[in-house]
Amino acid sequence: MASAGTLPLKSIAGLSLLAITVAGSRVNINALLKDFLTGPGNKSRIFALLVFLANLKSVPFVWHYRVFNAVFKHTIFDTPNIPVYLRPSCLFLPTITSSRSGLYESDYNLHKSNSTYFSDLDVSRSHLASIILQPGVVKLRHNKANKIVLDPSGKPVCGKWGIMLGSVMCSFKREIGMYEGFEMWSRLLCWDRKWIYIVSHFVKKGTVKPSAYVLTDGSWFGGKGYKKVGGKGTAELDEKSIYASAISKYVIKLGRMTIHPEVTLEASEMLPERPGGWAKMDGTTVPPPTQQMDVELKELKDENLWDWRRVEAENRKGLEFAEKFAALDNLHDEFSGSQGDAMGRYRDFLTV
Repeated sequence: MASAGTLPLKSIAGLSLLAITVAGSRVNINALLKDFLTGPGNKSRIFALLVFLANLKSVPFVWHYRVFNAVFKHTIFDTPNIPVYLRPSCLFLPTITSSRSGLYESDYNLHKSNSTYFSDLDVSRSHLASIILQPGVVKLRHNKANKIVLDPSGKPVCGKWGIMLGSVMCSFKREIGMYEGFEMWSRLLCWDRKWIYIVSHFVKKGTVKPSAYVLTDGSWFGGKGYKKVGGKGTAELDEKSIYASAISKYVIKLGRMTIHPEVTLEASEMLPERPGGWAKMDGTTVPPPTQQMDVELKELKDENLWDWRRVEAENRKGLEFAEKFAALDNLHDEFSGSQGDAMGRYRDFLTV
């Protein structure tokens, strides 16, 4: 998935708003509604409207709206306002995106089709990535002035910032029924030298809530800023309420250059101070003393202290899963191609 970071977001949003405003000013809404509801052929139109509304998620270009709504929200209209001192403690926190399975998303068992999970993941990941990377993205877009990424000659790298999806794996546990509500809990799992890994869980709506919201509880009125809601996290969650779990990996680019995840995360001020600093593009990171590296997450007593040791411990914990996922990249080697016979060749719909 190519990133919206390669698009002129402000221009697109401004032109879209202008077009909607101009079009709305030229339409007589009352006359249009009266003709639609009472004019000749009104029953067919009303039926078509009901089908349209009942399957709104599957209408052409609605997926684009959902994804770009998430990106625009956090990069233009409502940029995340996390205090700098709180950001490291928020690095591995989830974003929660609610949705509902429609008729056109259902398979022959009247359950949410497996393929439709991936389009919902695009939306959930867009919220998360836009929130935790937004400050760094702004700086990298102006890398010529900020000089965060330098080429071998010491000059700032120029080019468009982008984030691309490398692969996704989803493990299905239980079905989601037609028009059943669900939530997607997506969070940063870990990162390595190239990839950022995100884990997402499809959870039955209303079965669990966090102890607090850092940015917003998603309500129509109010709900901005830190708000305690009394939940106990996943400790109170019945495993039967988890429908599916997925892992995805992203690579960040500046022009044609791959950017180390720590460079963007540090530019976003999501990482705490670390002896020797975090990874740089020129590979000059100084590792901290060995005795300080050997710290397990369970040994860090203060749950509110998110220093570099705790961040690295959490990252190593996630890498235990990510390394197995990354090993699937070698699956391409199993493609036999024309080395042998094939069982047959068949046409799908509208193919030649």
